[in-house]
Amino acid sequence: MRMRKLTYTAMWLAVGVALAYLFHLLNLGRMFLPLHLVAMLAGATSGAFVGGVTGAVLPILSFLTMGMPPFPMFLFMIPEVFTYGFVMGVMKKNIFVRILIAVVLGRLVYSVSYYVLGALIGIKLQPLTSILLSFTTGIPGIVLQFILVPLVYRRLQLIFEKGGKENA
Repeated sequence: MRMRKLTYTAMWLAVGVALAYLFHLLNLGRMFLPLHLVAMLAGATSGAFVGGVTGAVLPILSFLTMGMPPFPMFLFMIPEVFTYGFVMGVMKKNIFVRILIAVVLGRLVYSVSYYVLGALIGIKLQPLTSILLSFTTGIPGIVLQFILVPLVYRRLQLIFEKGGKENA
């Protein structure tokens, strides 16, 4: 079981870095939230541990490989994207309910981390402005999450259940 979790985590991290690279290459990363999308899919398909680890590590890997998200934003995103992956893996309800709860909790965690980590590293922050900006610039990405996550999730469920032999 450990090897499977490690393998899935590595796979989701690779998918996340590649997707982030593609979106940032097209200057669409801040709008379509590729890290959030991948963490949600990792949690939904591979469980809370894989989703949480993927969500926590992706902002760091993306920052180290592409410089996006920029400093200090990637620091605030670590607990946020962790929350998306973890919540999607813990919950077993309807996929749309899972996404809604993950988005709300993730944004709350982002707000708290923005305020706390920002104060710790000496940045004068306007938390309300940041929260509002994160929601407004992220609206297309949130809509995309409600469309793509259920579609990809259902397809991956078929592949994982059938071992990739049928309907793949």
